[in-house]
Amino acid sequence: MSLLPIQSTQPQSLRRRRLAVILITLVALSFINLQENNVSNHLMVWIPPSRGLEALRDAFPNDVSNITTYQDLHGLVNFDIPMPHDLNIVFMGDSLTRYQYLDLAFFLSRNGTWDREDHDEHFEIKDENMPWNSFFTFTDEVLSPFENLCDCSRFGKNKDTARENRYFYEPHDNNRLTFLLKFGHRPFRSSWDVSYINEHSDSLVNDPQNVDIAQTLNWTEAIEDFVCKMMPRPAFFVFNSGLWADDELVEVDVQTKIVQSLSNCNIISVYKTTTIPMIDEPKNHNRDEMCQLADICYNVSWTGLVTPDKHADNVHFTPPIYSMLNIHLLSMLASGEVLAVNS
Repeated sequence: MSLLPIQSTQPQSLRRRRLAVILITLVALSFINLQENNVSNHLMVWIPPSRGLEALRDAFPNDVSNITTYQDLHGLVNFDIPMPHDLNIVFMGDSLTRYQYLDLAFFLSRNGTWDREDHDEHFEIKDENMPWNSFFTFTDEVLSPFENLCDCSRFGKNKDTARENRYFYEPHDNNRLTFLLKFGHRPFRSSWDVSYINEHSDSLVNDPQNVDIAQTLNWTEAIEDFVCKMMPRPAFFVFNSGLWADDELVEVDVQTKIVQSLSNCNIISVYKTTTIPMIDEPKNHNRDEMCQLADICYNVSWTGLVTPDKHADNVHFTPPIYSMLNIHLLSMLASGEVLAVNS
């Protein structure tokens, strides 16, 4: 199988200029906030290279185009990576992104231990017979007390009314993760206005009697009216549209607005290409043009090497694939010098 190089196809000079502008703005905002409030800013600022940062940069190969087997790739991945700190990432997408979020949240909640199948609290892909509310409860318990809220509700296979918005905060290293569900053309749905979430971020309770859908938003609205208003503001927005044939992300105008909206509020856009199914489906599951627009192209075409025994089903994986995806992501961010780690 011919794999695309990991690096983005966007001209490097343009990419460097765009990232430089964003980082300079982040540093300036951080300084202003520190001066005015005398508290640590949420925005992640690059720190001088350390052995920890170098180890994270080298944890995943920066080019997999010449790797032909999963075993060879696995042997080149360093799972023993330093803990990041001051991380603030929003993931937005469908189940292909949910399980990556859960894996990274597990790692951060266990002080740098990746999820494995032999763990007592191993994250399994939701079984078809498991009710969704039972799955939400189980994952909340595994991540307790760091996943403050799973604003989650879903009944059977009904995706039109589904919502799954997860908020994770690990205070020791000040790491924050958010997962926002977005199914194809269906809107993002939230039970709370973002201002309420900001105000009650440490004490939100998912009370079914107090659920009133406050917002239903498309991609751009979700960014401008929700993500950009989150406090502390996220540093990175990792997004993917999954395998939906009816996804609005195919529209060039939508793609441009997404990247511009993120740029306007100084959030680094990270477009994740779609993981490769075990049996390819006749759907346009990779928006290659997004790699030209986003600040960072997170090319995961190497998932085409994953062997059948590491697939939970046609499109989802078992450990350690999601851990490899997250090591790849963190390695890319470290290489771009926009990540802080513990030495």
